[in-house]
Amino acid sequence: MIKVSSINSIIFKGAESNNYQTAPIKENQNQDNKVSQKYLDNLAMINAPAVKKVNPGKTQNITYKNNLRSMIQNNESVMLAMVPRTFTAEDVNGDDKVTISKGEKVGTFLRAISRLDELKEDGINTIHILPIHPPGHKNAMGTAGSLYSPLKFVEDNGDLAIDPMLIEKDDPRTPNEQFKAFIDECHKRNIKVMLDLPSCASVDLFEAEPELMAFGRNGEDKTPQGWADIRMFEPWADETQRILNPALYEMHKQYVDACIELGLDGIRADVARAKPTEFWDKLITYSHTKDPEFGWLAESYTYECASPQVNMPYDRPEDLLRAGFDDYYGQYHIFHDWRNAEEFNNYIKMNLDMSHRLPAGKSLIGSFLTHDDSSSMIHGGENFCKMTTVLQSTIPMCNPYFVDGFQSGDYYDYKYRNTTNEETFTDKTNMEEHRFRLAIFNLSRKPGGNSPDIERIMKGCLNMRAKNTDIFADRNSSFIELDKRDDKNDQIITFARHNNGRTVLVVANKNPNRNVTGIIEIPGLKKTQKLENMVPEYGEKSEFQVVDGELRVNLAPCDAYVFEIDTPNIEQDRKGHAFKQKV
Repeated sequence: MIKVSSINSIIFKGAESNNYQTAPIKENQNQDNKVSQKYLDNLAMINAPAVKKVNPGKTQNITYKNNLRSMIQNNESVMLAMVPRTFTAEDVNGDDKVTISKGEKVGTFLRAISRLDELKEDGINTIHILPIHPPGHKNAMGTAGSLYSPLKFVEDNGDLAIDPMLIEKDDPRTPNEQFKAFIDECHKRNIKVMLDLPSCASVDLFEAEPELMAFGRNGEDKTPQGWADIRMFEPWADETQRILNPALYEMHKQYVDACIELGLDGIRADVARAKPTEFWDKLITYSHTKDPEFGWLAESYTYECASPQVNMPYDRPEDLLRAGFDDYYGQYHIFHDWRNAEEFNNYIKMNLDMSHRLPAGKSLIGSFLTHDDSSSMIHGGENFCKMTTVLQSTIPMCNPYFVDGFQSGDYYDYKYRNTTNEETFTDKTNMEEHRFRLAIFNLSRKPGGNSPDIERIMKGCLNMRAKNTDIFADRNSSFIELDKRDDKNDQIITFARHNNGRTVLVVANKNPNRNVTGIIEIPGLKKTQKLENMVPEYGEKSEFQVVDGELRVNLAPCDAYVFEIDTPNIEQDRKGHAFKQKV
């Protein structure tokens, strides 16, 4: 065996145009008067403001062009989910919460700009911003209110309704202008921005605008199972005739208008199944008349573990993708529950097969962790996080996806959880929070853990992926199953990716607790093949022995490797076991 190291205020505006009117010159005026008049005209133009008026709703970066939809369809988007109020929060005393009365600070759009270079360096090119709207107060979750229980979506003037917490009070710009400043700074770095669209309304909004809301047969308000702080929208005016609720659709149309006016690149639709496909088909089609590259991500699962919830239909990802969504969540968040490599491979093949029943270019995200899921750290620690990073950098039909705090191993286990707090912005003093999940109910500390080496692996994997998009992103690249022997519990995840004569082999140990050994059968592999890991090394030592047509492995817990190998005929050699996304 060969040992390999594991491996509101004042707005300054210029003149809108240089249209200047002067008094007409009579024909009998002498030449001196004509000269004087021309002099005054020229002087007026010289003294006119040089900068033209800029509509704050239009992007000032004229070289920027949205291509998020194409990026998603081509598996080129690398996403990070973040909560603006925690993204740059300052928890001075270390109690995991932000207490404004003590001088601590929540995150704001303008302060968030300070972290953009960090994300760019990590390899992130798309930010998924969780909801930014003012939260409702009634029946609230936590002392700040749930991000997914909005008080309002759109202001009366058509602007997005924005939580005042996210705005710098001393800055003269309006809330939407401050948000736009953040978006523009993202675009300067070629980072796309996707905004989260909540699926439901707060109790406050339910009471204020009943024409938008759903009611049961006995007139009761409809509440999704387990969520007392939100109420469901009524998407239908007449469901039997499939006529949409015009008031609800108009609100969402205004929402799309506001997003595109600000320069946002796309929308992530929370619990997309809460609205019918007719609703999405109409809304997404409308968005593309304004911006053909406006991207749409559906929070939808291949199968929903909690279905059917009360008042909530089953998930239907294929229908949503046909209705215009570009990608969906998928089911990688239950990777830790899959018993073996076969279940993992079968899931990949199922999605590739589904792609052939849909318009070309539909994709999904590498949702090994979302804000709704428990921290990856509790499923296998630091090396589990690193392994899943390698996997989502190499699997087909995937746009890698991370949650803020993952890059340093945050457990999201907050000290304040289920304690009381006198400082509250809702009708609650209890600081509810789902343990091991990203804080969305309270003013919390900035996400971050004690395992910074995860970020090193993340950078290295994403950099490797970016340099090899022909293998890992191209829809023409095949996913090739490989046979194994002597892997008693089927814990060795292994597959090849192949395109244009190039082959890359991925090998990983799914088990976070112990080594696994086995033999991987690789047609065309020669015993002279040198193995050079394409991703950064981590963890304990793993061992490899190359023989003709085989790779014998002894893999350390959660270890993962990526090797380029010389097997140009592997697609033909594994005919019947090579799969591709619809091109």
